[in-house]
Amino acid sequence: MPQPQNHAEATRNLQRYLRQLSFAEEAIPYPPIDGVFESATRDALLAFQKSRGLPETGTADLKTWEELYRSWRASVAENEPPERISIFPRTPKSNTLRSGDQGFAVSAVQFILRELERFYPALSKIEVNGIYDPITEEGVRTFQERNALPITGTVDRLTWNLLADAHNLLFDRFPVE
Repeated sequence: MPQPQNHAEATRNLQRYLRQLSFAEEAIPYPPIDGVFESATRDALLAFQKSRGLPETGTADLKTWEELYRSWRASVAENEPPERISIFPRTPKSNTLRSGDQGFAVSAVQFILRELERFYPALSKIEVNGIYDPITEEGVRTFQERNALPITGTVDRLTWNLLADAHNLLFDRFPVE
């Protein structure tokens, strides 16, 4: 028998919450997210209720919903990766950083270059000051030369992407604790 649309959406939310919790809690089985309340969803809900000391009814009463939502929010906060921010200029007129530019994006380039110093010792002179000065330009040239990029001393989208990749690889290999 088809379920009303609002019931199916509520079931999908229930399943999403339970699925998120199942990744970290082995006792909670992995439910489908299909909007249909069948045995797999009921089993996951029962396991959740048991793990939280709630009455094991297999139905989502108000107390179960509140605890499920609270647990889901805590799990997302604990397990989701941090949000990324886009700091490289996006508009066509300003999608290059060059000598004389100032601001947060320049500071980010300087920071990345300084972090890459362990692979490129010549980058040790760069100061993170938010000003695209001659030392920053020379650091960009060094990075471009070592990565077979056109040596322009400016940070275009290609140079930015390789800087970002190098930074991400560095922190994947040597994570900050």
